[in-house]
Amino acid sequence: MSTERLIRITTLIPRKKGMTEAEFYKHWTQVHGPMVIDFMMRHGVIEYRQYHTTPETKALGDAFAKATGRPMLSFDGISDAYVKDFATFQEAFKDPEYLEKIRPDELAFIDVENIQMTIGYDWGVIENGKVVTEHARSYE
Repeated sequence: MSTERLIRITTLIPRKKGMTEAEFYKHWTQVHGPMVIDFMMRHGVIEYRQYHTTPETKALGDAFAKATGRPMLSFDGISDAYVKDFATFQEAFKDPEYLEKIRPDELAFIDVENIQMTIGYDWGVIENGKVVTEHARSYE
């Protein structure tokens, strides 16, 4: 499915200090991910992905950085949420369920003081092994 028509909210996530990588990934996949499914869907999230920078992939990144001189980010993961309407997504953070259940869980495993975010649109170049020739928007 092309995501070009959707707004992409990307969050760069560091794990909470004192938590091991294994504890972080286990909590994110087995506790937090399942916890937010219904909540996110109710608030207009069309797609939600977790991107895990495990020790194995960090080692690949370190080797790549050394070979190319391009530094790697030090985040433990990235989440992408895709929505049609950003205002609906933004309102979700006022929902009592977020404030009483999800936010406390985030504080349990994420270093929330050092999260970074960006919001934008995807521009497909290659999708499913094929060159993308038609786009949802134009930058002319």
